[in-house]
Amino acid sequence: MKVLFLDPVEERLGDMPERYLTPAHEVLRTAADGSRPAGWETADAAVWWDTPVDTALIAQMPNLKFMQRVGWFRAKGNATAALDRGIPVAVTPFGVSDRVAQHGFTLTMMLLRRMHVAIDALERRLNPEELQELPADTGGQNTINWARLTDIQSLNDKTVGILGFGEIGASYAHMLTPFHTRTLVNRRRPLSPEQEAFYGVKYAPMDELLRESDVVVSFVPGIPEALKMMSTEQFALMKPTAYFVNCGRARTVDDDALLAALKERRIAGAGLDVFAVEPLPRNSEYRELDNAILTPHSAGGPAGWTDTFARLRSNLDKVAAGRTDVTIAMTKSDPQPE
Repeated sequence: MKVLFLDPVEERLGDMPERYLTPAHEVLRTAADGSRPAGWETADAAVWWDTPVDTALIAQMPNLKFMQRVGWFRAKGNATAALDRGIPVAVTPFGVSDRVAQHGFTLTMMLLRRMHVAIDALERRLNPEELQELPADTGGQNTINWARLTDIQSLNDKTVGILGFGEIGASYAHMLTPFHTRTLVNRRRPLSPEQEAFYGVKYAPMDELLRESDVVVSFVPGIPEALKMMSTEQFALMKPTAYFVNCGRARTVDDDALLAALKERRIAGAGLDVFAVEPLPRNSEYRELDNAILTPHSAGGPAGWTDTFARLRSNLDKVAAGRTDVTIAMTKSDPQPE
């Protein structure tokens, strides 16, 4: 298939389109100045993120068999005209967004399941004296939760608050669907009713979100107006049983306020991937806490764009084989990007 990239591919992505798509597919690249390659109208597939696709643009590609939108929110335009022609349209999160969301979800589950406490119990060889060490095939039930861990929770029916709802927040919200959570979001620009319905979320003022959430997850970028937006007053609004997860930017959190809230048990715990000073100093107080799970700013991981191109290649192969069951297929009822 002849695959057109409607937007210039960033220099840092190098030869990824060719490396992932050829020789099975021919790559047509749009130049950095916005001029499209010769024969772009004959493309069988189109990939876009910044170009505002519309009915007129889609009409200029009579051979079109597939479109890949990169970005829940980052992408622009409306591909409904392609869907009207029976052309499958798929969406994938922009860049490393999906990976960061997965990391935030992992920290959420580890906190609720008290995984850090469970691992510590094993490392300390915590075997209660009243329990006999029996072979697993004896059929006895006395070894269930043999470390006697308390307050292990599930995510089911919890209220989850998402601060900063864009590419990453949208990916995270999709992961919550099977757990039937009540999901509140706070962002600078409100979502449309269609977007709220699609993502299964509801806008809430920040104070309300903090008061009502069992887990507060922040994906807030490091913009000046967000500096230390989570401080003493905000942590005081949270339930003492609530958890805080930060996979956004460290500067959005008042470090002293968070440390105090954790040390004084004013919140139940935190999962943190970002810190005011990185690498995290060896003598950091965070390292001494028993109610915090820490990771070394690894949420995005290396080479996050590989997921985007691997998914694109899979979808192209499916369409080339005459299939329409592309991964994350869009429908006419799904909200289109602006």
